[in-house]
Amino acid sequence: MSLLLQISSQYPALSDAERKIADVLLGDPFAVRDLSITSMGKRCGVSQTTVNRFCNTLGFSGYIGFKRKLIEDLVSERTELADVHGDVEEGDSDALLIQKVFNLDIQAIRTTSENIDLDAFRRATDAVASGRMIGVFGVGSSLPVATDLYYRFLRLGLRCGFSSDSHMQAINAALLAPGDVAVAISYSGENQDTLDCVELANEAGATTLCVTSFTGSRLARSSSISLTTSARRSMWLNEAIPGRLAQLALFDALCVAVARNLRAESSPVAAQVEKAVARKRR
Repeated sequence: MSLLLQISSQYPALSDAERKIADVLLGDPFAVRDLSITSMGKRCGVSQTTVNRFCNTLGFSGYIGFKRKLIEDLVSERTELADVHGDVEEGDSDALLIQKVFNLDIQAIRTTSENIDLDAFRRATDAVASGRMIGVFGVGSSLPVATDLYYRFLRLGLRCGFSSDSHMQAINAALLAPGDVAVAISYSGENQDTLDCVELANEAGATTLCVTSFTGSRLARSSSISLTTSARRSMWLNEAIPGRLAQLALFDALCVAVARNLRAESSPVAAQVEKAVARKRR
């Protein structure tokens, strides 16, 4: 995983002072690549000790090793994306803006595919394929992804429950039982409504599976199985829209894996679903 994506994934677990450093790095990494530790501290408004602690948190023994890794990653990204690297800037033309946004989307999907925990993915596949009932949970910007996943699960012939209302989601979570699976979606992993659903599902004895962009989030820590997407945030939006595309791509892979597992036993149900959908095409 690249350093910037590592910082992004661990962001919720950072202290307030460390988040100041993370914000500067994620906002304009090229501007800080040549800074000394003293200059870095001044730019971020923190002490040199905090900068060193930030480096230690990320697994580096000191600032020199951290900066070496940053420079290596930036050289690699610059080579791959040339002049369309990075976030949209004030003076960018519409054509360049489109290129940059599309590249951020492509990068999110690519880096997610490269960094998926394969063991967690296999356990997620087995859990969904063998689940008696699948509950899908997500609110806010995760709601469209949750709605799409619910539809995809139904098309696979799975027994699945979902509601767009957060109170109904809580009830659905509480009614799960051992042998059931709760699938929770949250970019930040800190949405309280979604966390409540996972807690209720855990209390009910269900297997909990989450998809989030932050490995240190409360949602990841609370779930039996955690899958992580990788996406950099844009200064123009409050959340990573590319993260939503990465989630959709990840669920595409999950649904294909589940369909492969269920190919034999679910074919009659899948055929029944296809027959119902075909009636709407007349």
